[in-house]
Amino acid sequence: MANDTVVDFASASEKHRHERSHRDKEARVESIRERFEQALPNRKTPVKDYLRKKRAKKKR
Repeated sequence: MANDTVVDFASASEKHRHERSHRDKEARVESIRERFEQALPNRKTPVKDYLRKKRAKKKR
């Protein structure tokens, strides 16, 4: 008995590529969070504070 399932390799590869890139981005974000936590341990939202300060500096 033959298997009639047809696999579209283009869509399958795109799905796996998206999952892999998402995992990579999450890992990068987690490492950034850890670095900020070590640098600014007393801040509640260190990344958001940093980005807000950076944006304010650009507007000057």
